[in-house]
Amino acid sequence: MQTSIRALASQPEMRQRLSWIDRLVDRESDGDGLDLAPQAAALFDEMRHCFASGAWLAVLVLGQAALEAEMQQDGLNGLALNQVRFGSDYLWLRNRRNHLLHADDPRPAVTVADFGPGKRTLERDARRAIELVVRGLVEVVR
Repeated sequence: MQTSIRALASQPEMRQRLSWIDRLVDRESDGDGLDLAPQAAALFDEMRHCFASGAWLAVLVLGQAALEAEMQQDGLNGLALNQVRFGSDYLWLRNRRNHLLHADDPRPAVTVADFGPGKRTLERDARRAIELVVRGLVEVVR
């Protein structure tokens, strides 16, 4: 069995990553923050902490889950909901999450090698997911 020996994120790294998310939320929401339903808020908070610690795959899964939880609420922006459901960027996130969770493809969605030294693809995917989730959550609750 192959095992991954990844370095844990340092406290300064974790603070920097959380700060990046907080600045993103502040910028996208024009300083209003996110007013989410309880489940979406919990999933979003867990996603933040996973990102801070470098748990990139969990970010992809929890980000999509937070979007889906918020989209179940009443009184949301219908145009934004359509974009989050059918926009190409959001389809990328949903498909990426589904491919990670459902082994329905002969090619693995991820391998231990993807976490190797110098490999940044998963981190880039996690950052992209967070940007999409924040933008989507801000837009649907407006």
